[in-house]
Amino acid sequence: MKKWLLAVLLPPLLSACSNSEEEARTLLNHAIQDWDRGELALALQAFDRIEDQYLHTAAATDALTERAARIESYRLEFGPEANQRRNRGLVSRDVLQHLEAVHQRSGLYPTGLSEGADAYQGQFGAYLEQCSYQSRLPQYGYQLDCSKADAAYQQERRRGAMSAAGRQESARIIKSAGDLVSAATTWGARLNPSGDIPTGRFQAFYINTRQPQQVIATETVDNIAINYIRDDFHGIESGDFGGYWVGNLMFEEPTVKRISISQSWAKSRVLIDGRVLYEGGSDQSVLYRFEPGVHKLEVEYVNNWHTTEFNVDISSEQTYLEASEIRARLGEALPADVTLYYAGVYESSAQDMSIVLNLEHTQGPVALVLSSYSPVRWHLSNPFGVDVRAVVYGAYKPGSRLDGDLPESLLRLPAKSRIGSYRVGAECSCTAGTFHCSGGSLGPTLSALKGLTGVSLSGFSGSYSASALAVPATRIDEAFLARLAADEANVASQRAACKTENDPDFETLLGDP
Repeated sequence: MKKWLLAVLLPPLLSACSNSEEEARTLLNHAIQDWDRGELALALQAFDRIEDQYLHTAAATDALTERAARIESYRLEFGPEANQRRNRGLVSRDVLQHLEAVHQRSGLYPTGLSEGADAYQGQFGAYLEQCSYQSRLPQYGYQLDCSKADAAYQQERRRGAMSAAGRQESARIIKSAGDLVSAATTWGARLNPSGDIPTGRFQAFYINTRQPQQVIATETVDNIAINYIRDDFHGIESGDFGGYWVGNLMFEEPTVKRISISQSWAKSRVLIDGRVLYEGGSDQSVLYRFEPGVHKLEVEYVNNWHTTEFNVDISSEQTYLEASEIRARLGEALPADVTLYYAGVYESSAQDMSIVLNLEHTQGPVALVLSSYSPVRWHLSNPFGVDVRAVVYGAYKPGSRLDGDLPESLLRLPAKSRIGSYRVGAECSCTAGTFHCSGGSLGPTLSALKGLTGVSLSGFSGSYSASALAVPATRIDEAFLARLAADEANVASQRAACKTENDPDFETLLGDP
């Protein structure tokens, strides 16, 4: 009897299981197709339905794996860190901070920048229409491009500075003690009660701002700089990091120094002899006149982001040069047989923001061009005694410097801005008919360097982030240039295909009749 019942019931059960597996597999295929077409919300609904209705099928297991991989890929491309790398101007940073604040508050990114309860209301509202923003999965990330807004803001600033200063650079204003206001108190009273202050160096005190009166660690350092991610420094989460540096500077005669502050989403205060030279959350470069004697310099810093990047550079007054000035001075100094090398980075990965450049053996005179977004302490290591005649170095943010194995006769040319890319080829993607490339490429850099120096590039070294680079890491020869041209042609082809996807031709869409 039992065998008869089993024989009767088993075929329908097997048929039901087979149908469930087939239905789940069909739904999974639809989810993948929807995602690939850019319909991410529909795809997630299909994934959820598989999990709800077909959980015990093999297709459901595949669906869970597929969804997790696609969400992780989306996070990597459109999460906060990726957007921070793509958007580093003043407008971009303020908009990004707004988006992250909304996400922390609600768990979702807003549907738009200018509408609803979560609309952006910051100081750059006038430039908002030039930002491109889309969040197709509000819980996981977004796509922001404020490069046009950043450029418009910078152009407006330049126009304002020209008219307000009567074409006189505001950076030439030299402050002195009489221009500064005394602070009521400084962090040193709590964090350094013994008053031990080194001369020519700095005592650093690191704190967690959630428990600000407890010193987590202290050390003596040569420079005021900190650079790390998440909790990779004494276990202090980046968003909770605070730092205090104090040191004595000694001068035998009146001396003007340039004090450059570079920071991301943070706030800092710089004090000289208890008076406030600077307080705020932006990059700044200030000239200050020190009178003969000993002067106490203090820096207080509070970070407000998941990465910590802060640098205060104290250097001799120097003039940052336009490209035309650099071109003229190199033309006078470089021999006809000079070899040109280029090193480009976005930032240093070292805690003190340094990058060691290890010069490879090269016959004959050499000129170097160095470029970065963040300030870098470039250190030249020259074990082979390469005949370096000139070094040009520039950055988007203030505070880069040059030291190492440098001859007295070396021509040092600080540029007003960054000079080229750190990539050989740009990273490009087509999303819903929009073609986007990030990071730049070496092609425009080659042209810029030839225009700047009058010399063709012979070697390239590049990295998004590094603590050391071999120079050169790549030799520029005919084979390399041919590969570069092929890569650029491929990008142009991808761009055209992406445009066609978003702007189809009705005559040819269906193919030949």
